[in-house]
Amino acid sequence: YDSEATYFDEDVRNAKRKHLESKALDLVHPAYLNLLGHLRFKALENFKSRLEQMLKEAEGFAASARACTESCMHEFDQGCADATIKQANWDASKVREKLRRDIDAHKLSVRDAKLSELVARYEEKLRQLLCEPVESLFDAAGRDTWASIRKLLRRETETAVLEFSTAISSFELDQPTIESMLQGLRDYARNLVVKKAREEAGKVLILMKDRFSTVFSHDNELMPRVWTGKEDIKTITKDARAASLRLLAVMAAIRLDEKPDKIENILLSSLMEGTVTSPDPLASSTWEEVPPGNTLITPVQCKSLWRQFKSETEYTVTQAISAQEAYKRSNNWLPPPWAIVA
Repeated sequence: YDSEATYFDEDVRNAKRKHLESKALDLVHPAYLNLLGHLRFKALENFKSRLEQMLKEAEGFAASARACTESCMHEFDQGCADATIKQANWDASKVREKLRRDIDAHKLSVRDAKLSELVARYEEKLRQLLCEPVESLFDAAGRDTWASIRKLLRRETETAVLEFSTAISSFELDQPTIESMLQGLRDYARNLVVKKAREEAGKVLILMKDRFSTVFSHDNELMPRVWTGKEDIKTITKDARAASLRLLAVMAAIRLDEKPDKIENILLSSLMEGTVTSPDPLASSTWEEVPPGNTLITPVQCKSLWRQFKSETEYTVTQAISAQEAYKRSNNWLPPPWAIVA
């Protein structure tokens, strides 16, 4: 154009030259935008693949994400520099900002997914370490059951929280987020125990009858009783019922906060000793000194369960009495010693 337009008026020549240059740039601009889009897409895909690879190699998340971001943004900037046309004053900043937003969004998505995996792993670990031992402690319920559960919960929770805290350190989270996640793990562990306690409370009648059968049908050395007539069935029955009632007391409330209560004393005095007080402590839906949220079995439910328990275990007592009487009769039918000798 310059060589062919040499002899034209300079002002006209320059105006036309600018117009030609503008039209040429207009033709190239879509290609330039497509190239920027390609560079952005390539940089984002590179970020995704590199981050995934670094995490597979057990690199820390925050450090890996930072390194991948820097390298991919640098490559994008180099690509933009190579695509720059000196005659044009085109700005690639909006595409760069879009790339940065896409990287940050993917980084956040991967971070959340990895943290969710970690949380799920430690929750499952806590479930395995708490559920079966807690269930066993309830099955063998005694005076120290809740103390043992508190000790177990404290030990396993502290261990899990310490390990989890170490595991998430590479994410470089802010302190409030870390505290929130650690508290969430503590709450999960506590809720596991509470849930298991509610499950066990739901089958307390079965546990009470099992405890009664164990104490009633076995001596102090856990040997099966043989009803020979020498046993004091009344005392044995009383001991077996007391053991079952203590189990009911253990199952009546959640005691994770080490606060004392009078549940066992109330049950023993009202149901075993027949102590009459006014008002009736078992004619209530709450226990004294026990928050409603920690109540598993209400006083009125305990009274009803006790009636049902006595009704369903009475047959065992009757059978023992019959066995004693049968044993005595069989001994009375034996001939005298002199006749056996003769």
